[in-house]
Amino acid sequence: MTVKQWLSRNARAKPVHYTDIAEALGRDASSVQASLSIEGAQAEANGRPAYFVRIAPGLYRYNDLCEGAVDEAAIDEALRSRARQFNNSTRAEMIRLIARLDVNAFEKLAKIVLINCRAYSDENDPDEKQRLVVRDRRNSTIEMTTAWRDDGGCSPVVVYAKKCSLDEEIGVETIRELRGSLPRYGANQGVLISNGIVTEEAKYEAVGFSKSGLKVTIPPIHLMDKEIMLDILFESRTGIRSRSVDVFLIDKEFFGDLSDK
Repeated sequence: MTVKQWLSRNARAKPVHYTDIAEALGRDASSVQASLSIEGAQAEANGRPAYFVRIAPGLYRYNDLCEGAVDEAAIDEALRSRARQFNNSTRAEMIRLIARLDVNAFEKLAKIVLINCRAYSDENDPDEKQRLVVRDRRNSTIEMTTAWRDDGGCSPVVVYAKKCSLDEEIGVETIRELRGSLPRYGANQGVLISNGIVTEEAKYEAVGFSKSGLKVTIPPIHLMDKEIMLDILFESRTGIRSRSVDVFLIDKEFFGDLSDK
């Protein structure tokens, strides 16, 4: 039991000497006195009531006012922690929903992700290099070509949108297949969009490392696995809704200004 807990149970009606507190807790009297001193200093620094009231030298009573004190920092951290829990649950539910999509629905989602990542979106643009075009469909993979808006659409990009089951792994074979399709469209880079999990070996293959660890000069494959997909969807507020919660705290500066005036 802490000093605060003991005081809350035994020192509400009348004050207790710190030596009696130490004896009840089986602690050294000097350590109890130090705890009280530290609490008093911290409470003053943070602008909040301490959990005790010093009645006389050595005599302390529990301070009921501390139970109604608002610790703004604690509230802020509690809200952030709770928000993280909600967001993590939302991410987990979203990845389950994506895993249940059929290939056609996943194709639509992949196009949205691409557009949010600076890909051209006009499928009717007369300049084929600046269109997002589906070139082939094989089982759970949609092969597309597009271009990036920030380079003026000069360089074609080949995209593999690969629909996976929940927590399905994507190996080296997919990366090599995607890279092998680049010359067909005159592309110098590829993109893999998937709700799967890219293995470590496949990640090395994507950036062009050989088995010996040497960097090989080959076209890069940019990876957007499930976590990156979720980040993009959350940042663009796609498929989710956000809500604000008002928490009202006292504006001490306002009341301080009133007192000064």
